[in-house]
Amino acid sequence: MVGGLSERARKLRQAISIAVDWEEFISIFQNGRGIPGMGPIPPGIFGYLEGEAGLNPVVYDWVEGGPRRKPVETAKQLLAQAGYPDGRDAAPDSRSCCTSTPCSAAPATRRGSTGTGRQFQKLNIQLELRTSDWNRFQEKVRAGNTQLFFLGWNADYPDPENFLFLLNGPQSRAKTGGENTANYQNPEYDRLFERMKNMPNGPERQALIDQMVRIVRVDAPWAWGFHPKDYGLAHAWLKNVKPNQMARNGLKFYRLDTAVRETDRAAWNRPDLWPIGLGLLVLAAAAVPAVVASGGASARPARPA
Repeated sequence: MVGGLSERARKLRQAISIAVDWEEFISIFQNGRGIPGMGPIPPGIFGYLEGEAGLNPVVYDWVEGGPRRKPVETAKQLLAQAGYPDGRDAAPDSRSCCTSTPCSAAPATRRGSTGTGRQFQKLNIQLELRTSDWNRFQEKVRAGNTQLFFLGWNADYPDPENFLFLLNGPQSRAKTGGENTANYQNPEYDRLFERMKNMPNGPERQALIDQMVRIVRVDAPWAWGFHPKDYGLAHAWLKNVKPNQMARNGLKFYRLDTAVRETDRAAWNRPDLWPIGLGLLVLAAAAVPAVVASGGASARPARPA
């Protein structure tokens, strides 16, 4: 129902892309640690454009110096143009525009999927959730037996090719076992990808990437999701540390500045003696009444027998 390059399917996907509020998802499920995606390329990778130049105009408007998600009314208009007024098929049998999402049965994933289901309710789309364990989920994706699902990508190397190839038609998961799990195929995109993939970074490559991103924004094979954020905390004496979402083998590059560490440790671990002195004073003060009482008792004359 959601696949293909027909105008009906394209507008349905665009409507869903607007309705699924990733800003809200990030706030609730990511504790604010993420950036809504404007396309397949994340910040920090060649081809990503900052600000208004990088805006996804299908889903966002540029308002007061920043992106603002289009209103749900726009999504409803697209849904009606796709033949699903008020979320229902305009055909005589009036079927609901119902989609399913195979996903992991993990509690966190179920909570996220339930939250996504609430987003679909804005469009009166009935979202049927079909949870699966990871192995069964993989089988469904390999067979292309899916409509909607939630999946992420951790890049192998910092190049736009390693993100844009995820939408390359010849690398369809169902057809060739590739990483294109959406099984998206657009001949113009595929043609541009072949030109772009081995080019050095520069204006010509950027121009091709811009064309490709425009195509997939309109086709909306993904609802673009979000780019997660990582936070790292390290001492000043630990060198070569740069937290990121890509490299997971950075431990071997770490370097210790032992001189700075010893200086810091000496400063941080300098003993504070005043609590000991204060404790002794408190003990002495507590002992004064006992000393006074014992001295008074010894000075009294003994009673006669």
